[in-house]
Amino acid sequence: MQTSSFKTYQGPGRVSIARYAPRGTPKGFRIFKPLAPGPWFNSVSKPEYERLYAEQLSKLDPRETFDKLTEMAAGAEPVLLCWEVPPFTDDNWCHRRLVAKWFHDELGEVVDELGVSS
Repeated sequence: MQTSSFKTYQGPGRVSIARYAPRGTPKGFRIFKPLAPGPWFNSVSKPEYERLYAEQLSKLDPRETFDKLTEMAAGAEPVLLCWEVPPFTDDNWCHRRLVAKWFHDELGEVVDELGVSS
């Protein structure tokens, strides 16, 4: 499993974890709403966003979530998508990396950003 931006990756295994896809996104991706941020996503500070998103993740089973995303990729490597494009900074960050950290912390799974060296 990897993460990427709608703008960066348009290949197989795409699974959106965004509230919605950008206009003009090529068809062929799946949508996994439980990982989309809540309605507060663009109206709170980064620390509050992280707190609220951690609360949202705490209601999900990490193994079931990982397995469902793998199943949704239909035989391809799952690539979790949302809007932001690297490089990530304090001002340009993304919830998909919070999901990656959650999978690492909870399951020991390494979920890298596609095309970005760790």
